[in-house]
Amino acid sequence: MASAPQPSIEYEVRMPEPQTHYFEVTVTVTGLHQQTVDFVMPVWTPGSYLIRDYARHVTTFSATDSQGTTLPVRKTNKTTWRVESRGARQIIAHYRVYAFDENMRESYLDESHAYINGPSLFVYVDGYLDRPVRLRIHPAPGWDTISTGLDPVPGEKWVFEAPNYDVLVDCPIEIGQHPVYEFTVRGVPHRIAIYGVGNYDPQRLMADARRIIEAAEALFGELPYRHYTFIVHLTSSGGGGIEHANSASLSYPRWDFSPESSYQRWLSLVAHEFFHLWNVKRIRPIELGPFDYTRETPTRMLWVAEGFTSYYADRLLLRAGFIGPGRYLERLAQAIAELQNRPGRFIQSVAEASFDAWIKFYRPDENSRNTTVSYYNKGKILAALLDLEIRHRTDGARSLDDVMRYLYTEFYKKRNTGYTEEDFRHVCEAVAGSDLREFFEQYVYGTTEIDYDRFLHHAGLRLERTEIDERRGYLGVRLRNENGRAVVASVVANTPAYQYGVYVGDEILAIDGWRVNFDNYAQRLGAKKPGESVVLTINRKGMVRTLDVVLGRRIRTDYHIVKLDQMTDKQETLYRQWVLESPSDRAGHGQSVIRPVPYKRGILQEVCDERFDVRSAIARGTLPAG
Repeated sequence: MASAPQPSIEYEVRMPEPQTHYFEVTVTVTGLHQQTVDFVMPVWTPGSYLIRDYARHVTTFSATDSQGTTLPVRKTNKTTWRVESRGARQIIAHYRVYAFDENMRESYLDESHAYINGPSLFVYVDGYLDRPVRLRIHPAPGWDTISTGLDPVPGEKWVFEAPNYDVLVDCPIEIGQHPVYEFTVRGVPHRIAIYGVGNYDPQRLMADARRIIEAAEALFGELPYRHYTFIVHLTSSGGGGIEHANSASLSYPRWDFSPESSYQRWLSLVAHEFFHLWNVKRIRPIELGPFDYTRETPTRMLWVAEGFTSYYADRLLLRAGFIGPGRYLERLAQAIAELQNRPGRFIQSVAEASFDAWIKFYRPDENSRNTTVSYYNKGKILAALLDLEIRHRTDGARSLDDVMRYLYTEFYKKRNTGYTEEDFRHVCEAVAGSDLREFFEQYVYGTTEIDYDRFLHHAGLRLERTEIDERRGYLGVRLRNENGRAVVASVVANTPAYQYGVYVGDEILAIDGWRVNFDNYAQRLGAKKPGESVVLTINRKGMVRTLDVVLGRRIRTDYHIVKLDQMTDKQETLYRQWVLESPSDRAGHGQSVIRPVPYKRGILQEVCDERFDVRSAIARGTLPAG
């Protein structure tokens, strides 16, 4: 018996009055055979782990059949509209979305341009996420350019297609009159679409993006897409990005393409988001796909998804020649300093930070530094240390690159599935040739203070700590400027302010009776000595009160990674492999160079008993024989 024909789904987007910030969306579903149809708006965007409740921007929702007859609609929960079909073979849903948030995880529309972040604009038909879809865009009057990773339908202007809803919403769309700069890498077309004015040089942007792309392609041996689009929004301040399978949305300060130090931040952003097309979009934790758009999808592996991407952003800049070994090690030292100055490193593991991203990372408060760590920051550090450990244990035969290549080949290309926490650890152990349980238990799932020198010594390096006694009284608060008033923004744990009861939100009015404000607070406090008692006069919610405080001593630690006075031949070799790779050294990095690695039998057997078969991997040549 022939199967019933599958329904077709087509979206139309109009923006007749862009100055009102309203998109008008139509979804036409043809060929359904059911009494009710649910249209669901996602609550989050993959790659940004926060519930955003996009349905809050939907102002009207209605439905008709093909004859224009109104069909009953009712909401069944905060994000779902249920339409009674009444036997209609075609349902046409109409709704309006208010879009006036310049965050690239939302959509935006005004008289100058439109930006569509798919999950915030497109409902899906429940039960049919895997169906092919078409999208027809009607730009605002006078707009003639659309930039997106979606494939155009040949012969139809402004019509695009996607194999399923996931791909539709994974391709952001920029619409307007913006310039588009095109270039090719390995014969693959790439585009940089830029909205906004800035001090960028288009030729340099293309040339430098090409170098980053080539460095990443050398690592994995291929570019896993047919075309790639960078959508860039130039803004007055801030910056960031979000990754997609064949595109990226980037936000960057318009005048920060010079000086060179600012331009390097741009390159870091490009490298980070571009590397995500492997790490997250293809190499992914098992929890991150297929997507459930209606609720949180927590994973303990964001320290790999984001932290390793931060590590490889620096690696790409190093391999592409944008930074040298000194700057590379300086960036790692800065990451270490950030972690070491965060009291939360003793409270929250990086695995816990990953799992709680939905409720903590994207919603920081004044106490976050005291109780949390960043999975970007600590994940980057752990990637560096794990890379050094693997290189050391295999005498330079293998590295973290081999872990990433193996995950890409085995889990994405061959199985098209995500990896579990156990999968990831066992792949690392298989590549390293020995047990890494202690590393994971202490530094990933625990809060043990990291022994940096243990790993840095592998490459003939050490972490130099320079303690600087500031020789002045220390209270332990961070202030914000509210019209010149010194208002406490945060209180550092285990400091005098923490001990004596200074609160976030307190306005510091005086020190020992002398009036202070935001501008002179540091000078007045700096005149006091460690151990000296002072009287703070504060305004707390309208009540003026005093606090007797004994000031502490602040010893600031500067961190630098330096070479040992004497290095063994092995250390010198590993150092050169890690930070002095030349283009010729990397020529074969697209394919794993298989070299014998002395595996411990117990570890190899343990890995073989898990979810994937390492013996088969050895036979295929994707892991070295023991």
